[in-house]
Formats: sequence, structure tokens, C-alpha cells
Amino acid sequence: MPKILHKDFYTKLLLLFIIFQPVLDILTFLSIRWTDSSLTIGIVVRVLFMALSLWFILFGNSSRYKKPIILYLAALAAAFGFGLVYNYFAKPIFDPFTELQFVAKTAYFSIMLGSYLLLFTTIEKVSTVRLRILQAISAAMLIVSISLLVAILTGTSTETYEWNKFGYKGWFFAGNELGSIVSISFPLVYLYALYKIESLKNSYLFIPVVLLAIVSILIGTKVPYFAVLMAAVIVFFSYLIYWLIQWKKKQKGSLLTLRLVLSFCFLLLFAAVSPFSPAFSNVAGDIGAIEEKTAEQEEKDKPSDTGDQDPGDKESEGSSDSDQAKQEEEQAKLMDSPILVILLSARNLYFAELYQDYTNADIVQKTFGMGYAGNYTDMEDRKLIEMDFFDLFFSYGILGFTLILLPFLFIIGLFVKLLFQVPGRLLHPENLLILLSIGFGTGIAFIAGHVLYAPAVSIYLAVAMSLLIINMLKMQNDHREAKQLASSSK
Repeated sequence: MPKILHKDFYTKLLLLFIIFQPVLDILTFLSIRWTDSSLTIGIVVRVLFMALSLWFILFGNSSRYKKPIILYLAALAAAFGFGLVYNYFAKPIFDPFTELQFVAKTAYFSIMLGSYLLLFTTIEKVSTVRLRILQAISAAMLIVSISLLVAILTGTSTETYEWNKFGYKGWFFAGNELGSIVSISFPLVYLYALYKIESLKNSYLFIPVVLLAIVSILIGTKVPYFAVLMAAVIVFFSYLIYWLIQWKKKQKGSLLTLRLVLSFCFLLLFAAVSPFSPAFSNVAGDIGAIEEKTAEQEEKDKPSDTGDQDPGDKESEGSSDSDQAKQEEEQAKLMDSPILVILLSARNLYFAELYQDYTNADIVQKTFGMGYAGNYTDMEDRKLIEMDFFDLFFSYGILGFTLILLPFLFIIGLFVKLLFQVPGRLLHPENLLILLSIGFGTGIAFIAGHVLYAPAVSIYLAVAMSLLIINMLKMQNDHREAKQLASSSK
């Protein structure tokens, strides 16, 4: 094993890399604002670290999972590579830089997830390193929170929205990506605080949790606001259930009681502050807009009383043409639904365009994908749906998309298996927070996008998924050993 990148050195680099993620994002924002260049310091550093992680996967570890992960990444590279080569000849317009950049962004998540899993399955003190990674994420989110608050207080913050709604994104480039980072990271920051809390004396550990919750409502987008609210509710009720179980068994649990009280206080505080926040105001505005648009649509769809056309004339037009016309009209209404347009920010319209491209594509493109933004014929018209799972399906086809989904399918399969074997341990509040982080990440990827092919965001999802996989593998091993011990003692 080369000494240049052993596990201890890579662990230190990883911790520093996580902590400095917000700094890279701020530098990226400043670079775009001052130089108007697409090649930023954030891209350069992340690509270099991805290359370093790939080196660690190939040569820097001795994990028993090394071979399957390398085979998985090789299959992914083959599918992506074949799609690139074929689309070079098949697409009406092929932009090499954009296509390669999109592939690199997509591969980033898989490579980082693989390197984390190999690191966790190589090191001896997994629990110590896991805690240090959670600490690094808390430190990174503290930088996010303080920088946003300083930007607002100094009047240098940029606005999340250009019109109608309001919110702040500080010195960060994209409000959606910032909201996704906060949503995925919040359960992990909360988890670290709950891990470390021992008494009221060190309740200061909740400061990053509170500051990040404030940030979630100042950004103004729906996603981080509901993520924090949902996490606060689920954590409180899960600890309440565990506390009631202990109380019924007459077991003393002062630490559990403290965590229950703190989670309740946090939920109460967040609920009390919410009505005065930009996020709450924007959500209320969306609800009002949906009600208004729905009323307009219902009024528009009311049948007219003119009665100009005779029923006999309708019958003579032909039932088949009439049925087809009705189906097309219903589909158009669905895609142009005011509720969908508001909730999905018109993403449903971009879906219709890419779906049409995919329908007209040949069997090779259906299997390996159409590349970035489909088979566009005008550079000005190329556009992603910004719903990751659909974008990845159309870009990499059935085969590539299935390979990308494999880690998620593995987690679901292992989770269902353990749900029948060790349900109490699996659904512990601390595991629930990691599950929430992954759930928020995949949910945002499905609805709002900019997660799986956004390196600034996907790194946090990769950390959460690796933590959960390691926890579940340990549960599986413990259950297997307990079962073997029980059978041998008979």
C-alpha cells in the first residue's frame, strides 16, 4: 500500500475538506461575481479531492469491500463512457466541455460515497472517526450560519429571490443549493449535539443547532424550513416514546430525560419564531397563490351555457377523434396545472420536453442516455428539469440510472431486512436522524434537484449514507453473532 495516502492521512484530509466546504462555496460565489468565469476555485479543489479519493479507493485501503466498490465504479465509468462516445455522433449538438463536466459532477457523489465506505471499513476506531466527521459537519454549518448572519447584518447579503418572495442567501451563489445543504446537514448537526450533551452545563453544544435553524428560515425557501420542522418533530416524539418505555419499565435515564427536554424546547422555540420568518411568509404566499390559481382554473373549466352546437352535430364528428382530443386536452391540463407549476416551479414543463426527446430517441440512447439536457437543437434552449432522478434517467438511460441507484437500493434492502431483525435498535432516535438526512437529500433530489449532481451538496448526502450503511452493517454483524452464540449454547 503506498504510504503517500494511507487511511490516517486521508481521514485528516477528509475532515479538513468537510470543514472548508462553506469557504469553497463563498470563494466560488466571489469568483463568479468578480471574474464571471465558470472555472472556479471550488470546482478545481473538489476535482482534485475527487482524484485523491479515487486514488485512496484504488491503492490507499485494505477493506474487504474494496473489490465490489471498484467493480461498481468501473461499471459506472463504462456506462458513462459509452454514452459519451455514442452521443458525440448521435446528438444534434454535442458540447464536450458541458457533457464532461456533467459526467464529472455525477460521478463525484459515487466516488465520494465509495471512499467514505472504504475508510469506515478500514479504520479500527470507527465510532471515534464517525464522531469527528459529525463534528466537522457541525463546524462547517457553523461557518455557514455565522457568514449568513454577518452578511445580513452588514448589508452585503444577496437575495434568494429576485421578485415576489424574499429571503437571504448571504455570500453563497445559489439559494436552492444552500437550502439543500442546510436540510441534509441539520439532522447530522442535531445528532452531534445529542451525542455530546451530558448535562445542562454543556448545553452550549446546541448553539450550532439553533443558529442553523435560524438560517433555515432566513433563506426563505420551503425545503430547509420544512426539513428543520420535520426533524424537530420526529426527534421529540421518538425521544418521548423511548422515555415512556423507560418510565414504564421503571428505569432511570437522566440523559434521555435531558435530551427529551432539550428537543421539546427546541421544537417550541422554532414553532414560535416561524410565523415571523421569510420562509413562513413565502409558504403562506404559495398557498394563497395555489388557492387563487385553482379558483381561476375552476371558473375557466365551467361549461358554457351558449348551447350553439347541436348534440347531433357532436355525434357526427366521430367518437375516436373526440376521445383522442379529450385525452390530449387532459394531459395538457395536467402538465399546465397551476398547482404543479407553483409547487415545482415549472419543472413539469421541462419534463415534458425531455420526455418527448427520450420517446423519439433510439434504443441505444434509451439504454445509455441522451447526455446533458437531451437532444436539444438550440444551445439557448438546453435545460435540465432540475429534478435529479428524472435528469439522471434521461441523461444516462436505463442502465446508467440503475447503476446510480444501486447504493440507494442497497440501503433500502438492508433497512427492510434489519427492520424485522432489530427494529428497536434500527429505529433509535440517533439512527432516525441519519435516516432523516438521507430522506431529505433524496426528497430534495426528486422534487427540487441540485443534489446528486451538485458536488457542493452531494458530499453531505454521501456522508449520511455512509454513516447509515456502517451502522446497519454493524447491526447485521452483531445480530449474526448473537444468533450464532445462541445456537452454540443450546
